[in-house]
Amino acid sequence: MVITSKMYKGGLEMQEKRLTSSQVNLYGFYLLTSSLAAMVQMTYLTIFMTDCIGIPTAVVATTLLVARVIDFFIGVICGGIIEKVHMPWGKYRSWLLVLRWVIVFSIVCSFFDTSAWPLAFRVGVSFIGYFLLNAGMSFTTNAYYALGPALAGANLDDRFRLSTRGAQFMCVAMLITSAATIPLVTLLTPKVGPGNAYLIVAVVFALPYIVGCQIVSNLCKDCDPSGQRDRGPAASVVTLGDMVNSVVQNPQLLVLFVAYTIYYVGLYVISGLGTYYFTYIVGNFMNMSFSMTITMITGFLASMVMPKLGGKLGKKRSFVIALVVYALAYGCVYFVGGNWILYTVCGAVGGAAVYLFTSYGANYFVDCGEYHLHKTGKDTRTIAITMYSVPMKIGMALGGAIATYGLTFIGYEAGMTIDAAFQNQFMVLLAIVPAALVLIGAIIMQAGYKITDEDAARYAAENAAKYAPKA
Repeated sequence: MVITSKMYKGGLEMQEKRLTSSQVNLYGFYLLTSSLAAMVQMTYLTIFMTDCIGIPTAVVATTLLVARVIDFFIGVICGGIIEKVHMPWGKYRSWLLVLRWVIVFSIVCSFFDTSAWPLAFRVGVSFIGYFLLNAGMSFTTNAYYALGPALAGANLDDRFRLSTRGAQFMCVAMLITSAATIPLVTLLTPKVGPGNAYLIVAVVFALPYIVGCQIVSNLCKDCDPSGQRDRGPAASVVTLGDMVNSVVQNPQLLVLFVAYTIYYVGLYVISGLGTYYFTYIVGNFMNMSFSMTITMITGFLASMVMPKLGGKLGKKRSFVIALVVYALAYGCVYFVGGNWILYTVCGAVGGAAVYLFTSYGANYFVDCGEYHLHKTGKDTRTIAITMYSVPMKIGMALGGAIATYGLTFIGYEAGMTIDAAFQNQFMVLLAIVPAALVLIGAIIMQAGYKITDEDAARYAAENAAKYAPKA
């Protein structure tokens, strides 16, 4: 059942706060450190592989595509593994304590200067770095979010405080990496070379993650289940087959899943090409730091205003309008060429529009689960919620592949001097392709998604009445 704001606030009034501000801050601090650790690889790994260690773009595209496909399957099964594997430091804390070292090692592999090595070794080290970071984060993120309810108990107010503070810490981390990464790399490059500059900056941002994991572990020591096998039945695990069947058999979930996936594909095409835009089209890599910082600040401001407008528009209209505005904004990017200020304005407008629907979060998928239960009597709500993160994984794999294979297709070579023909092809890849994809996602949602907010509330209420446990 989707909790309305009135129901939610009413529930909060009946509860006493259990967690102190210190506990909430310590739990949220983990997301600051994990975001710092991951953001450098997420943003700069592709250009590091092509321009610093000399891996051809087609090889980079294939390497990362394979790694992302594997990461997708790991993301699907890691929850079940966590439930079944038992380590001595707690059911969930153990994953944080063990994998933090693996994640820091993965950062070193990702940005280790292998430019003098044979191509196969360069590819292998980069693959290991990318795979270990993302696979490790799949496990630690699942474990971390499982510790939240364990820490807060049934207190909805405390759960809300934990999630809100975590989101605030993530925003701070993205502001730090946006503002500091490129200036630090630029400062260090004359002294240690570009490859080692990326390595030093990435490791500096990764080291706090060791502390973040330890802090959460200490905080949750008394509430983390011991993980002993005699503590009751294992939790139900959602399989890949369950996910596929739930999408195929639920037409509304299928529409939503496709629209979300296409949106994420477009988003990650843009993300994969940003560094190349500033390096080659703008001709000033430092301006990327200014652009990202401005976009992050406007995004933070939009996150406080746009959800209120989204609440008035409703779920479907918010989603469709946001994607149309996003598509138009990046369609305009095609015409700005190397004018990074106009590029930043377009990106800020598109990014702000997205906050119309992101505040609804997994509720789109919850509504599809309620719809399917109401229509068929089959309860797939848990599976529907699990599907929430899958479009992003697919979008990352396909969008990243389109961006990097696209560079190969238009004739990109590291260190090249661009001409007007290349710039035009690049701007088509950066702007027109993702804008078209996002617009297609909006059209699919508008034409195929039939669940109104009123329907969703009715489905949830009737399902709750019909399928509630009998006293």
